[in-house]
Amino acid sequence: MTTTAQPPFHQTLRWLSTHARFPAQRLPDKAELLVLIATAAATEESNAAGTPANAVLIKNKTYAAQMRNYTAQRRRAHITCDNSAKT
Repeated sequence: MTTTAQPPFHQTLRWLSTHARFPAQRLPDKAELLVLIATAAATEESNAAGTPANAVLIKNKTYAAQMRNYTAQRRRAHITCDNSAKT
């Protein structure tokens, strides 16, 4: 038997109906707000689960190429520079 993970909104709704007797009763305003903020954060987190952490930098391919070139040039400069010569 396989079960699919429910979206965070459905989990929150089920929790509210089980533990807070929702919709017959409501939580205090601040508690409801915290529950809804947590649900929104969980939804955003589950939507972003498949994207890499640096997805914003990958989108600008020209900038990424420039940074790779700059890094390669700096590596070459450090390899060819010899500061061990005595004066």
